[in-house]
Amino acid sequence: MVEQLQKHIPAKGRPSKLSIEDQILLCLSYWREYRTLFHVATSYGVSEPTASRIVRHVEIA
Repeated sequence: MVEQLQKHIPAKGRPSKLSIEDQILLCLSYWREYRTLFHVATSYGVSEPTASRIVRHVEIA
């Protein structure tokens, strides 16, 4: 999963606060545990919109 997601990371722009592995874990915990984005975001120390963007990015990749 990490290799597939690395192919879709843009070369430009601001680097993500979370590592690729943490982004995948955030998305998997959102899907598996049916937690709200607010609770997942607070667990990983990011904002709710950031968690939403990460989930969408992982789903697309």
